[in-house]
Amino acid sequence: MPHRWRPILATTALVALTLGSAACRNSAGPAAGGTNSQAVHSVALIGGVKDSPFYAAIDCGAKTEAKKLGVQYAYAAPGTFDPAAQQPVLSSVIAGSPQAILIAPTDKVAMEAPMRQAKAANINLITVDTQLDNAADLSSQVNSDNVAGGALGADTMAGLIGGTGKVVAISEPPGSSTDDQRVQGFVDQMKAKHPGITVLETQYADHSAQATASKVSSVLAANPDLKGVFAVDNFTGDGAPIGVRNANARSSVKIVAFDAQPSQVEALKVGDIDAIISQNPFDMGVLGVDYAVDLGKGQSVPAKKITDLTAITKDNVDSPTVAPFIYKSC
Repeated sequence: MPHRWRPILATTALVALTLGSAACRNSAGPAAGGTNSQAVHSVALIGGVKDSPFYAAIDCGAKTEAKKLGVQYAYAAPGTFDPAAQQPVLSSVIAGSPQAILIAPTDKVAMEAPMRQAKAANINLITVDTQLDNAADLSSQVNSDNVAGGALGADTMAGLIGGTGKVVAISEPPGSSTDDQRVQGFVDQMKAKHPGITVLETQYADHSAQATASKVSSVLAANPDLKGVFAVDNFTGDGAPIGVRNANARSSVKIVAFDAQPSQVEALKVGDIDAIISQNPFDMGVLGVDYAVDLGKGQSVPAKKITDLTAITKDNVDSPTVAPFIYKSC
């Protein structure tokens, strides 16, 4: 008899959805098993924040694959990127008893205990994008190599500024595994491979373009010879061009952003951003649903799957090979 799942409304509505893609399953770690080996009829995805093109692209991949496989699917996300906001959404989804939950945890430590509730409820748990420090309760992790993404950002920046000068990374406050690792990769790669470049102290902006713009303006006021800004996520990617323009420094400061959401792609095309390091969130959603279904069949899945990254510039933004890395909703 099919498992009957009644989605529960949290602080944000659960929206029924669908997905489809042939995705590579090479493992970056040993195979993992799940806590629930019953045939999967229901999967939920919990994003990091509402109204995010990045999480909408993961959602698009997951709902497309769920529709393809005949799996009931729902999506939920908190109104702010904050573990205090995400925890009640997770609790509400767990109360709806899906057989698997895909989640992008908003904090690598604070979300660990709330996510443990899923395992206690015999629900397979798969992280997408962001990770936990302790993966013991997870069936799988699907994400980009964010350290490598930061290193790619460093190499791209070095090429843009000619290998010399001052640069700064702008990030969300520490705690998000993705941002922390991108900053680490950027700083380490600059030190190891680009000795002519001085990396200033990382600046932290609190989840808004306005806060990022203010930080960038302050850095430029103190360092008028700044040559580059690495904006490590969508919030900072939207705000960095504003801060540079406000300081009348666009002609001298290069901007490398992370995440090819529509606003950043448009900024790239009009010349407000010089390059974007991008992930493939659609495939994260596809793989998450595929792994949930495989676990329900009693099959092993990779403990960790690393998805692809690419660098996007005005020269290749319209290339068919880059198209999967441009974030789209459906």
